[in-house]
Amino acid sequence: MTAGAGEILQLIRSGRATTRIQVLEATGLSRVTVAQRMDALLAAGIVRTAGDAGATGGRRSERFVFDPADSLVLVAALELDAAELAVVDPHGALLARMSLDLDLAAGPESVLPVLLDGFDTLLGDVGIKPASVGGVALSVPGPVDPHDHRLSDPPVMPGWGAWPVVETVRDRFDVPVHLENDADATAYGEFTELGGGRDGRPEPFVLVKVSRFLGAGLVIDGRAYRGTDGGAGDIGHVDVGGDAVCRCGRRGCLAAEAGGTALLRRLGEAGSDVGSLAELRALAERGDALVTAELERAAGLIGRVLAVVVGVLNPADLVVAGELAVPAMIAGIRAGVYAGAQPRATARLRIRAATLGPEAVLVGLARVAVDDRFSAEAVDARLG
Repeated sequence: MTAGAGEILQLIRSGRATTRIQVLEATGLSRVTVAQRMDALLAAGIVRTAGDAGATGGRRSERFVFDPADSLVLVAALELDAAELAVVDPHGALLARMSLDLDLAAGPESVLPVLLDGFDTLLGDVGIKPASVGGVALSVPGPVDPHDHRLSDPPVMPGWGAWPVVETVRDRFDVPVHLENDADATAYGEFTELGGGRDGRPEPFVLVKVSRFLGAGLVIDGRAYRGTDGGAGDIGHVDVGGDAVCRCGRRGCLAAEAGGTALLRRLGEAGSDVGSLAELRALAERGDALVTAELERAAGLIGRVLAVVVGVLNPADLVVAGELAVPAMIAGIRAGVYAGAQPRATARLRIRAATLGPEAVLVGLARVAVDDRFSAEAVDARLG
């Protein structure tokens, strides 16, 4: 099948071909066809010239870069009691951000107007016109159905399951809107920050978010993998055999035994007065014996579950993110994975802390929106 302008754009974005000569070699198209498709990308404001790439066959070779106009992304990472908002450029750079106090339990009819007004305030504060926004992406602490883009009745977000979140946001901004699970978005942000794989190959990638709750995000073949109904990576509800009651109504779920809320509960039962994950993290970093022991216990349970994930997917990277991605947690997860998985599955596995920190979810959301808007199929449809 002949490469269209969309496929040429993917070559430019990835850096595999950034000059006309390189595009010719990569696609096998004629010079005339390459010129026509490059001109279409230029005219649409999707790429621009950026100097030359040096001499090629005695001639200077003009270099092209992905730099679309009017393609800023508004992103918001929603937690139970707060949201982080940002304006992100098409390359993942955060241009502005702000925090909002929210209560997701109040329901979408109360939360979404506050969120949308927050976006307006953020744009106004930095002097960005709404017309410069090309997409909006939100993350939530619950599963999202990839077909209808609705929340799948998350126990921590009562009343959100049937609400048209995407449509509500789109009515305000009239641009494509994406709704993602927070672990999925965080995983995609970290994956793309790494350059999209090892040696240019998009190998399986797993991220576990250890915070108030627990969840994993998967990237397979360079794409966020959400599963048939948005349930991929929902490790927080794997039964690990305990007695703690989970928010879902069952006993022994991993989140109820090893999530941040569970750790705070267990520490309180042991006589500790630690009252927040921030305090817990600070005590862990100071080497508090009781906190370290609880982190190691939780990490062992998480590692045991992740050992199964590693055995199934054989990923190149397992990244630990979230407020509790402290050394004791990462070391315990690493020990649990290596104890439970076969050596063949862990021979080249890298287990490490996230590099982007709290920004990973914001960057991941923006890249989901940009990748969708500028996919080969979307670009070809737009340019005809």
